[in-house]
Amino acid sequence: MLEKQASRQKFKCLPLLLIPVIAAGCWMMGSEDSPPAQTSNGNEGEKDVRSTNGSQSKEIVAGWKAPQFALVLTGEQKGYMEPCGCSETQSGGISRRADLFRQLREDKGWEVAGLDLGDFVKRSRRQDQIKFGVMHTALDDMGYEALTLGPADLKLQVDYLFSTMSNAGDLPYVSANVIFYDTPDIGSPARFRVIELNGVKIGVTGVLGSKFASKIFPEGDNSANGLLRIDDPVASLKPIVATLKEQGCDILFLLSQASKSETELILKSIPDFDLCLSGGGPEDPNGLTETVGKTVVMEAGRKGKYAGVLGYFPDEEKKFRFELVDLNKDRFKRTQAMEEHMAFYQDLLREQNIVESEPAVPHPSGYTFVGSEKCGTCHTKAYAKWKSTKHSHATETLIKGEENYSETEWISRINDPECLACHAVGWNPQEVFRFEGGFVNMEDTPHLTGQGCENCHGPGSHHTEMEAIFTETRQSTPEIIAAREGIKVNLVTAEKQVCNKCHDFENSPKFNFVKYWDKVIHRGKD
Repeated sequence: MLEKQASRQKFKCLPLLLIPVIAAGCWMMGSEDSPPAQTSNGNEGEKDVRSTNGSQSKEIVAGWKAPQFALVLTGEQKGYMEPCGCSETQSGGISRRADLFRQLREDKGWEVAGLDLGDFVKRSRRQDQIKFGVMHTALDDMGYEALTLGPADLKLQVDYLFSTMSNAGDLPYVSANVIFYDTPDIGSPARFRVIELNGVKIGVTGVLGSKFASKIFPEGDNSANGLLRIDDPVASLKPIVATLKEQGCDILFLLSQASKSETELILKSIPDFDLCLSGGGPEDPNGLTETVGKTVVMEAGRKGKYAGVLGYFPDEEKKFRFELVDLNKDRFKRTQAMEEHMAFYQDLLREQNIVESEPAVPHPSGYTFVGSEKCGTCHTKAYAKWKSTKHSHATETLIKGEENYSETEWISRINDPECLACHAVGWNPQEVFRFEGGFVNMEDTPHLTGQGCENCHGPGSHHTEMEAIFTETRQSTPEIIAAREGIKVNLVTAEKQVCNKCHDFENSPKFNFVKYWDKVIHRGKD
């Protein structure tokens, strides 16, 4: 039995193991459904959960007396380790989350532990493996007691996951039905964990839903050459529930990495769980809980913007309270320990040269990038306008930070592909990959800094070649005319297909095309 007294007064650091990837594979993750379900303010039945949208009140868990213990519940991070800094209104991040733990532990004096639903990453590249490892260490430092795995995590390759999880120290991954190497008792992930908080034994297990599993194995092969197997969730949970009861657990907790509809079916089949944190819901939940039988079902949203706080009050008629807390900048400060993790993460990206190590992709046009200064030799007025805008300083902000950060607060993102994709020339901003000849670093590709001309108009090599021919011959051939037309972008295209690739709601919530266009408006050739 894994048993642990979860009382931590200090952060502790575990070594981070990063190994080469041995196994290969290509797995897909599907969409999640969010059907309507019975919601509750917790007034029915023996258990009670009072749900509050944390953004409505500056004080967290207002009116609560000290619970016997509290759990911080999170999940479906989707790669969002920290706010990128593009907008000062962005919520979330591990640094603010750690301050939530601090406020509950130090300011309120509560016994606190964390549980996480998994899905820490978004893609399956080396950068995501690095992020997965750093995130694990960060959560261990905060005082998390158990994590489970989401579909996106399982794309990181079984050999990598097993090695990382086997060296995870005190913080295990738990899953009833995710099996590595066709060996259920291999130890990682563990089938369950029993934790003890202030004298209360909590049995925690996790499960990956069948619908999500079918997306990981789109062709129906649920073996992955003996590396990964996902068993039936209900059949896998039944013996674990029996074991947890035998071990005298006071509370049974399920981390359900499944669609909401499947979570409900699982809980109807196994009505023994007291609490469940479910995935598959909206990015921004309403903070209300749902009940399936006696089980209280909670959500924590996506992208790390929120954290749920669950309090246990055994002597009250209503034993549980829940509040969804918006991790915004007004209530939570950055924490030094988490800032160090973020800096370490950025250092690893630099040391492993992630920008260049991922293969570049030929641009669909077949042309290459020449840099904005080259464009400015003919388009002098448009270039001068561009130089006067923030677009021209986009790469610089990755080093120095936006205006809402001081130089001492900012951690450079100049080696981070997820940031470079919108802050330099020659990247795909949505899929986060570099085109051949795109920006690499300030030393080798200084001509491709900024959010430059070619990010909107396309690579300029063919156009400049055609204009050089025109300068020599003074004849506008069909090919020259076609090259000119090919780089033009009208306002409709700009609004619908270009600007919103970076100015999306997440990074630019106040974006208004008409208003912003006035700031960068520029005409063609002089």
